[in-house]
Amino acid sequence: MATLRTTLPDLYLDRLAYLEDVLFDAMPLEDGVAPRILKVRSTDKPIVRTTTVASFGSVPIKVEGANVTYDELAMGFDKTYTVDTYELAFRTSKEALDDEQEEVVSDAARALGASMTYSYEVDHAGLFNNFTSTTGSPDGVALWSTAHPLVGGGTEQNILTTAADLSVSSLRDALNDIADTTDDAGKLLHWRPQILLVSYEQKWLADELIHSTDRPDTANRALNAFRDEGLRVIAWPYLTDADAWFLLASPEVHNVRSYWRERPNVMHDWDFESSSMKVKIRARWIRGWSDFRGVYGSPGA
Repeated sequence: MATLRTTLPDLYLDRLAYLEDVLFDAMPLEDGVAPRILKVRSTDKPIVRTTTVASFGSVPIKVEGANVTYDELAMGFDKTYTVDTYELAFRTSKEALDDEQEEVVSDAARALGASMTYSYEVDHAGLFNNFTSTTGSPDGVALWSTAHPLVGGGTEQNILTTAADLSVSSLRDALNDIADTTDDAGKLLHWRPQILLVSYEQKWLADELIHSTDRPDTANRALNAFRDEGLRVIAWPYLTDADAWFLLASPEVHNVRSYWRERPNVMHDWDFESSSMKVKIRARWIRGWSDFRGVYGSPGA
């Protein structure tokens, strides 16, 4: 399939009179959300592996004259990231290039870039949209679970026990759960969320919850304690569940990851037989998670 002059007759053979402007169906895109909320790294390998190690337990009192207590490190969970390749191309005749006046065909590479940005964002949003998926899970349960297994025994959660929409009470419950998060040896971690990630439909509610001077759920004068939590609201249009919401630590702290193997680049070549130019955009990346700590969520009620 190629772009010929007959493909775009308004620009060539049946040119529109008084044509002032040509608009692509792609609008300029904001800076992506994924790089702002995930741990993004580069790799020169087709496969990346991570593993976790359970640290030591708490330090006991040593009785005078008694032997010191020994503890040991324990292996946790392994994760393998296998890079995927993304490509999209178009072909145009040399006549279409030579005869164009608005440089629509020449600028089509920008539309390829918009498509790649869209694919990147949608793919990474899948980590948050697929609540029940265990695909690629290092510990055998979904990223959002009430039963993440701990190496030292027991389980930990990073999702509300009872799913709930975003509200004062549900946000309070989530922050309490986060404060009780333990490592594999049972020690409290005290990780602090910095991002409240919501669908675009919930942006207004999230801003009211976090930034209001007084509590937004009552007419009584009451301090909005969430203002001191330092949360930043980020709305992501690619979240498919309008009720879902998430709390994330800074990308330096959590381990929901994305690896670039090859950043987007545009290639072009000429087909000698048909005198047509082929333009392709290509990128390679993979996303996933190595540990559940540092992220928390709710699918909504």
